Amino acid sequence: VEPYEFRIVDSSQRIVIEATLFDKSFNDTKEYPSDGRYFSVKLSRTSDVVNVRSEAVSYATVVLVNEQGEEWTYGERSDTPGYYELIDDDFKAVSGVRYKLKIQTPDDEQIESDWETLPDPSPPMGPIGFRETTTQKILMNEVAEIEGVTPNITLPVNETGKPIYYQWKYLPTWIFVAALASTTDAMIKTCWASTPYYLRGYTVLQDTDGGYQKDFFFMDTRTNERILYEFSMLVQQEVLNEDYYYFRKEMQDRNQPGGVFSVPPYNLNTNYHSSAGKSVFGYFGVVREEAKRWYFNRNDLSYGIS
Repeated sequence: VEPYEFRIVDSSQRIVIEATLFDKSFNDTKEYPSDGRYFSVKLSRTSDVVNVRSEAVSYATVVLVNEQGEEWTYGERSDTPGYYELIDDDFKAVSGVRYKLKIQTPDDEQIESDWETLPDPSPPMGPIGFRETTTQKILMNEVAEIEGVTPNITLPVNETGKPIYYQWKYLPTWIFVAALASTTDAMIKTCWASTPYYLRGYTVLQDTDGGYQKDFFFMDTRTNERILYEFSMLVQQEVLNEDYYYFRKEMQDRNQPGGVFSVPPYNLNTNYHSSAGKSVFGYFGVVREEAKRWYFNRNDLSYGIS
């Protein structure tokens, strides 16, 4: 009948921690190829349920330690409050070594993770391909068939005798040509473009057998200007420990739009502990990583697009 504004007040702000440690160093990730990636920790605080960004936690002390007593300190980026990086081109997680993340907030709250180690070795990353598919979408109050492709990965046979917990993330780039650039100009305005908001999701899987293809997502080909020239996607495959896998799986389930069938809110599992006795959101994961770059051209399709 009339607009109703609600406000849920978060009377007890809690820390949110986003942190993962990999078995690939900055120099290793540049060989994917990519621009390289330092290990990072993002700290923020929960807020009231309003349309505002979460509050960054600056001036914290963030230290990574191992069971041999070695320490590595993360530094906060001056251009990104609450974002801390470990600037070491060669450092990476090592098999058989346990690691812990220790954080001290500006108000002297002490937070520590459990000891975590790399999961057991797994089969090498399989090839990336795609298949032509269609999906249905409502356009102008009518159901329309949308043509596209579904990238996938071929999983090697799992001979470990145990489940392997996978996660795949995607970093797309594509050729962009300025529409109003002169075709006679020697300086044609062409570049590779990217954005963190396209294909920002991830895929998780608990595998016991292998030997099949796992689909990633559907990508429209008829109205997708990103594939008009050339499209490239860095696929990062991570092998997780069981508890970290279930944290990522539950996080994904909570973010799925399911209408009345949506997963209700609940507290996610965490391996962080606070000296203040407060709940901490997040999970410190130590994972194995491989990556392959997939290239796609519209000429790879069995039909033409323009």
